[in-house]
Amino acid sequence: MRGGKPARILVVNGKGGCGKTTITTNLAVAYASLGQNVSLLDYDAQASSTQWFQQRPEDLAPIHLVQAHQRPSMYRTRAFQTHVPTGTDVVIVDTPSAVGERELDDLLRGVAVILIPLLPSAIDLRAGTHFIASLLKHRSYRAQPVPIGLVANRARRNTIKLSRFTDATETLQLPLIATFRDSPVYTRMADDGRGLFDLEENGRYQAERAQWLQLIHWLDAIRAGSAGPVRAERVPKPAPSLVRA
Repeated sequence: MRGGKPARILVVNGKGGCGKTTITTNLAVAYASLGQNVSLLDYDAQASSTQWFQQRPEDLAPIHLVQAHQRPSMYRTRAFQTHVPTGTDVVIVDTPSAVGERELDDLLRGVAVILIPLLPSAIDLRAGTHFIASLLKHRSYRAQPVPIGLVANRARRNTIKLSRFTDATETLQLPLIATFRDSPVYTRMADDGRGLFDLEENGRYQAERAQWLQLIHWLDAIRAGSAGPVRAERVPKPAPSLVRA
C-alpha cells in the first residue's frame, strides 16, 4: 500500500457494542506490524481508541493517533485537525455508535473501503441490515460508492448459531470477509494498548491471525483495484427466522 494517496478504511455500524474499536485498533496494529505507516482517527466521543492508544507501550509498532472527536479550536479548521502525516499508508477510522446523515457526509469523504462489524445474533443482524440499507441510499455513498465488507465479531466458531448467521448474511449481498472469535484476549489487549499482532507468533492464535491476514489481503486487493465491482443496490431485509438470538 505504499506510495500515493493513503487508503482510508472506515469501520462503521449504526449499532453500538458491535466491536468497532476492537476491529479498528487490531487492524491498525496488524498494518503497523507489517511495516505500514498507520494513522488511527478516533471520531467516537467515548474516545475508546484514544484511551487504548494512551496505554500503548512506546516500544511497539508505532501508530499515529488523531483525536477527531474533539472540536477544533477557534484557530484550527476541521481539515487541519484531522490531517494525517505525510507518508501515511493506511488511515483507519473509528466511528461513534450513533451515526446520522451529517456524520456520514463527513465520514465518507475520501473513503476507499467500508468495514461493518456484526455480532452473530438476530438483533444485531436486523440492526445492521437497517444501517446498510440507509448507507447505500445515502447521497454521499451514491455519489461515490466504495466496496463494503462485513466482519463477524465475537463469534463462537463451529456453532449452529454462527452457521445460521453466515447463511443469513448472504441475503445482504455483501461479502463476509473475516470471522473473529469471542476471546478474552481482546479484552486484555484493549486494556494494555495492544493488538493481536503485538503478541508473539505461535500456534495459540494462528487461526485468529489467519482471519486478520485474510481481511488485510481483501483490503489490499481493493487498494490494488482487483477486488471486483462495487455493489450499490438496495439491501433486502433478511428473514428474521434465518438467525435465532
